[in-house]
Amino acid sequence: MHLNKHLSCLALAVLLVSCDLKNKSKYDNEEETTTSRNSTKKSNTPKIAGAVAPIISERISGGATIYNNPDGEPMVSLLDYIPLRCAPVKKDWYPVSVDFDITKEEFSKPLFTKGRKIKVNGVTAGVLQRDMKLPVSTNGEKMWATINGYTEKKNIRNGSIIETALTSYLKQHAGRSTDDMQPFIRNFKLEEETALKPYTLYFNYESGIDDPSPLYRVALVFQGKQLIGVLHSRPLQLDGSTARRLQRGFTVNYLNGIDKMLKEDFAGKFNKFILSVD
Repeated sequence: MHLNKHLSCLALAVLLVSCDLKNKSKYDNEEETTTSRNSTKKSNTPKIAGAVAPIISERISGGATIYNNPDGEPMVSLLDYIPLRCAPVKKDWYPVSVDFDITKEEFSKPLFTKGRKIKVNGVTAGVLQRDMKLPVSTNGEKMWATINGYTEKKNIRNGSIIETALTSYLKQHAGRSTDDMQPFIRNFKLEEETALKPYTLYFNYESGIDDPSPLYRVALVFQGKQLIGVLHSRPLQLDGSTARRLQRGFTVNYLNGIDKMLKEDFAGKFNKFILSVD
């Protein structure tokens, strides 16, 4: 059992890295794809699953520039594999948000000059390309400034986009049990939601760039130990499934063979639940 789990983790890591080779996805659905701060590795390169922090935000591919608007003025240049948050892609550009470490003095006077080298979670991350005044935050343990801007779709690693990675994972793994999906759940650090009994959701949130109170982005829907569908707020192509629209812009893709009454029951429970959420 332990060997099987280890092999599953290894297979997931190879899958996610393979999505990024030559910045081309094995599946042409990266445009149908973002979520919070994450620590990066000193080498700024991916590691094997199980030895790497979860992918809880998108990652830069090869290096990129963040602009104030699509085709606008450069704000910051970022190195390979630096984490950032992406809103849904628009005309080949991602609205993005990146946090970088700052000092106490900068927190008190958040004026940043062109040429300042930045770090993200202590890792060298890039260089500011213009003078800026930026919003700053603290959680009591560290302080950071936030840059909001845009970068081209090609600058984001496909394997770090959860919709792309999930589609690939389900294509290459036949199992649909909770145990079968654990490598994916761990690698994207999905949270567990049990409010919709008898269903369990493993989910992440939207980026928060467009909405300060983000809702779900992707949720794996289980009844008992079996995956019955995938709930999502962004477009998602999933072979072997049937899509159904739900309230507040959500869609659920039920896996083929799921009982009609079960589909109706989940849809009803979710619609009632999501309409009650502020």
